[in-house]
Amino acid sequence: MEYRDHLRIWTSSLLKLAWGAYLLLTSLYCLLAFLPYTYFALIKAPAYPWMPWFAQHHTLLYWATLAGVAVASWRKPRKCGVLLLLGTAGVYLFFRPFLAEIENRWPAYVWSVVSLMPLCVYTIWEICTTSDRPEPGEDGDFDYSSGILTAVIASVVYGTASEVLERSQHRPLDFGAARLELGVWSILSHVLVAISALSVLNLVRIATRRLRLRTKVRGLIYGALLTGVTGFLINHFLSTALSFDGWMAHVYAFLLSVSLTLLLAALVLPLIVGGKKLEKKFALAVAALVSLAAIGLPSFIAGGDWNGVLQHAFAIVFWIVLTGCMYSALAAGARMQSVSRVMAILVIAGFSYKALQATAIFWAKPLGATDDEVAIAMESYAARDTSFSMAHHILGNAREAPCGDLCRIMRQYTNIRDAQARTELKLVEDLQPTSTLRPNIFLFVIDSVRPDYIGAYNPKVDFTPNLDALAHDGVALRNVFTQYAGTTLSEPAIWSGAMLLHAHYMQPFSRVNSLEKLARTDNYQLVVSYDTVLSQLLSPSADMIKLDEDKTLWNRCEVCSTIRQLEKTIDSRPGKERPVLFYAQPMNVHQFASNDMPRMASSNWRHRNGFNDRIAFELSQVDQCLGSFFDYLKAKGLYDNSVIVVASDHGDATGELGRFSHSVHIFPEVMKVPLIVHLPKSMRERIVYDDTSLSALTDITPTLYYLLGHRPIEINPVFGRPLFTETREELALYRRHEMFLASDERAVYGLLADNGRFLFTTYDSPAASFLFDLSNDPDALHNLLTPDSERKYGRQVIEHLHEVADFYGYKPGIGSLLAADR
Repeated sequence: MEYRDHLRIWTSSLLKLAWGAYLLLTSLYCLLAFLPYTYFALIKAPAYPWMPWFAQHHTLLYWATLAGVAVASWRKPRKCGVLLLLGTAGVYLFFRPFLAEIENRWPAYVWSVVSLMPLCVYTIWEICTTSDRPEPGEDGDFDYSSGILTAVIASVVYGTASEVLERSQHRPLDFGAARLELGVWSILSHVLVAISALSVLNLVRIATRRLRLRTKVRGLIYGALLTGVTGFLINHFLSTALSFDGWMAHVYAFLLSVSLTLLLAALVLPLIVGGKKLEKKFALAVAALVSLAAIGLPSFIAGGDWNGVLQHAFAIVFWIVLTGCMYSALAAGARMQSVSRVMAILVIAGFSYKALQATAIFWAKPLGATDDEVAIAMESYAARDTSFSMAHHILGNAREAPCGDLCRIMRQYTNIRDAQARTELKLVEDLQPTSTLRPNIFLFVIDSVRPDYIGAYNPKVDFTPNLDALAHDGVALRNVFTQYAGTTLSEPAIWSGAMLLHAHYMQPFSRVNSLEKLARTDNYQLVVSYDTVLSQLLSPSADMIKLDEDKTLWNRCEVCSTIRQLEKTIDSRPGKERPVLFYAQPMNVHQFASNDMPRMASSNWRHRNGFNDRIAFELSQVDQCLGSFFDYLKAKGLYDNSVIVVASDHGDATGELGRFSHSVHIFPEVMKVPLIVHLPKSMRERIVYDDTSLSALTDITPTLYYLLGHRPIEINPVFGRPLFTETREELALYRRHEMFLASDERAVYGLLADNGRFLFTTYDSPAASFLFDLSNDPDALHNLLTPDSERKYGRQVIEHLHEVADFYGYKPGIGSLLAADR
């Protein structure tokens, strides 16, 4: 009988968890649709196949999970009214499904809030109708030794996970003094978080010890505390990861935290009331299982975790489950605590932590010579150890500052809604059909490739022979940067040949689409890999040949398949006298890539020291397929008469410097890109260039204009410049000495000054600025910022924002001003 009761309770909990997860996912999906960047990057162009599936089957899933809740609640009193109310909502959803067609408008935010209401209604009813038991006698307060042991285990588990991740990427294990100090500091941080949490809980128990309904009062207080902490963490995540702040973010964070707390209470309360405690062996087995999962998760998902959402969510679950298991297994015979003892433990622990932190300059020399370097080393480690990151930041160690004037101004010009292309972008004064040679043009923008992974830029590379040969036949420009840290704005800027408003996207985009204008004016046959970005940019045209339309997700576009389609198109198209302008942005090397190419394990890949194996292997595949295409062009007699451009839309941070991914931050490994250009011999003989000059991806389209005889290119701080000219004097005329940089996701901006020597970056959340001397510090590890330099470069960032906005006729409206006033 006891076994059946256990089974019934756990089955009921799982059914309720499925219902709660469904509503939470619905709410989060709607919130992502409301935010401009995530609407395009995750809703319109999902990287995960479950997201469109969830939206398409949303109504069916509602009824399926509601049926599970009905089964779980069958023995509950007064169930009919609640189930009837939830069923009425399901009927409305059946006739008015909204998720699959949701748009980037205010109703998306409303739905994100409304979707939490059924969860709150059901869980409140569930909690209220759960049978209560008589007030038990006091069984002691929370034991500190079990909590401290739990904290140590959590720290060791995630420290091990960090080393496993490093080893999985063929980096040597690090047991030096710096790593050991970080490990010890992680343990101390976890222990202080545990002591602080236990002290608060014990103080609540002491304060309510004499109350008649102490169990209910404690439950309410614990719930309020959990809601407050969870709301703070959610609000912090929305601000730092999504740049979503202000009253709307605060309201959503509060409602989501309330919903999560109520769901947890509805799941746990039946176990508490029923007196169903975990057996010691089972508790230890669950603890071991979640620990193994925590160790393997970072290596398993590798770069596929957007903004660390999965790892942070799992770390929170890990903390909760591990704590519950350890107390079930170990916390027998807990003693009563006194206020003085609790406060003494808390004060001693906090004082010891702060004393060690204040003297870090003496004991943490392996981490850095200054407080700033020690803090950066800890932040770098936190990027690899999610549990330490949470503990470190909970203890107030996040490098944050209030959002000042610069921060507020940046937000006014970021993620602009309903941006209008009021100005016609003209790279030349009067674009007329060219009278010169019209070579075929092939543009390959390989997503997320860094120049140090190509042999033409790095002699240690031996896996890109075909790209190296292309560079030998042409030009490998060596001081090239993207002006946007992510694809969603970098790719449009390439087509425009200019910086754009920070929007997804200005409409009608045809007014600023310089490359499309060039193809149309010079009668090129436009052939494109029709990815999710180009589907928003290009004008509808029967004359355009679209490749890769069979790819349902953007991360499945890969260069080898695209090239096979391109070769068939060139061979079979009518009107072969027309030149081809081809563009593709394959995702082979992207961290979210998911295609049918052979895997590294089956290809006998040889590890190269100093390189990320995944990236090196996938780039070698790209190189092989590009080499095959170059051979095809040579066999068809097209190679010597074609312009071939190979570039990347941005680089990527892969963890070797404690930094990961792109889009959300500006560092050299993210912004510096390769650019290899092969020209027909007739063009090559007439041009000059400077491969060390500060150049940008926005220079590609102006260069094509120039090579096709559309001159002079207009000189405008917003426009790109031609990379090749016929005279040195003209080249000097177009030379730039600084470059404006931006994230494509958040209010993060930067400046490259003095021909790329100095890199200034500034972030809105957490508000922070940095200055690096790349000539002496190419990895941007040492912040040289002073108050004077911060004011100087901050003013220049504002000037550049105004410059771009003024060109396109944009003025921040009331909505932007309110959004910025946070």
